[in-house]
Amino acid sequence: MFRTLATAALIAATLPAAAMAASHWTTGGVNFRTGPGTYYDVIGYLPKCAALDSYGWQDGWVEISWEGQRGWVSGKYLAESNAHCGYGKKKAYEGGDTYSSGY
Repeated sequence: MFRTLATAALIAATLPAAAMAASHWTTGGVNFRTGPGTYYDVIGYLPKCAALDSYGWQDGWVEISWEGQRGWVSGKYLAESNAHCGYGKKKAYEGGDTYSSGY
C-alpha cells in the first residue's frame, strides 16, 4: 500500500508543468479545432475572452478544454491574464460558416 502511494506521488511530482491545467483566456476570436493545425476540423468558435484550461503546447498550438470539451487553438490568441476582458467567460459559437481567418 505504501509503495503504491509513494509511486503515485513520485509520478505526480515529475509531471511537467505543461501537463497540469492552467487558466488562459482568448485574446480574439479563434477556431476551436480537433488537432494542432489549420488542417484539422473546426469544432466551434471561441470568442474573445473565452476562459479555458490548457494542457500543453505543440508547434504553436495549445491543447485546451472549454466547457467540458477538449480541443486545440492557436497560441497566438491566448493570454495568461484576463486583464483585456473586463468580465468572465462567454459562450462559444458552434456551427455556421463564421470562423476566424485561418486559425
